[in-house]
Order: sequence, then C-alpha cells, then structure tokens
Amino acid sequence: MLHVYGYAGCTTVKKARDWATNMGVEHDYAHFNKVDDLAAQLDEWVAAAGIDAVFNEKSQTLKKMDDVERNAILATDASKLNAMLQDPRLIKRPVGSNGTNVLTGFDKEAWRSAFA
Repeated sequence: MLHVYGYAGCTTVKKARDWATNMGVEHDYAHFNKVDDLAAQLDEWVAAAGIDAVFNEKSQTLKKMDDVERNAILATDASKLNAMLQDPRLIKRPVGSNGTNVLTGFDKEAWRSAFA
C-alpha cells in the first residue's frame, strides 16, 4: 500500500493522490499534522531518501525567515530534522512511501517506477 503524506491544499499532493487513484494504486493519505509519530516517520524517510530529499530548501517558510534563523536550520542535518518537526511546512511534499521506497515531490515517472 502506498502512503501519501502532505497538505490537502497542496496542488502537488493532489496530483500525487489523483495519480494513485487513476493508476489503481491502493493508497491512503495523511496530513503531516495528523501523523501519530512524525519524528519516527521523518527518521524513516530520511534513512530511505536522504535529508536533502526530505527537507524542502525551496519552501516559502524557509525563504521568509531571517538569515540568522535560516542559516541555523541549514547548519546541520539534526537542525533540519528538528525544524521539520517544529514546522512540517519544511518537509518536501508530497512524501510517498510503500515500506520499501520513499519519494518526495511528485514526478510521475519516478512514482510509476517506485509504486505502480
């Protein structure tokens, strides 16, 4: 089963969910703020995909921060993880996971290869 995580209002999350439905891929969806143990989930995603794939350096949330705060977050992997826990808008979305593969962002061909 494919698990899709993100924000319901995000158009990229909607594209991923629509793709799964249209491809007949059994899936469920969870809003980042509703994930029971986000810390454990983030650890799994980072272990599988890498911190650079999971942390969204292009997020508007990060861009709106002052330089000192942004640089402190970007300084280490641990600070990125902590920042994502404090503000899930810093997680690249959507996250797709089937227990074996973890992908962030939505690339139709990558998702087809990993999940279809």
